[in-house]
Amino acid sequence: MRYSVKARLAENSPGKYYVDDYCNGCGLCLSLAGKFFDYVEGGKYYYIQRQPLNADEDDIMQEAVELCTMNAIHTDGDQTFFDIWNYS
Repeated sequence: MRYSVKARLAENSPGKYYVDDYCNGCGLCLSLAGKFFDYVEGGKYYYIQRQPLNADEDDIMQEAVELCTMNAIHTDGDQTFFDIWNYS
């Protein structure tokens, strides 16, 4: 049996959150947290255009992570200053 490996999309903004190549372009993330997401031409998939800058924005992004139907949004990316300052 062959398993595919999820890969982080190159378009993602550096930081804690990122979208992988399992994204199917459904747009749920955009409707939940539109200021953080953008899509490639043709809407084939979405990616993180901007990382959260405060706790309220982080809560919004976390909702998108939890509700993503493809489990394509992740929280284990590189830490940003916000992450280090708030969670260390």
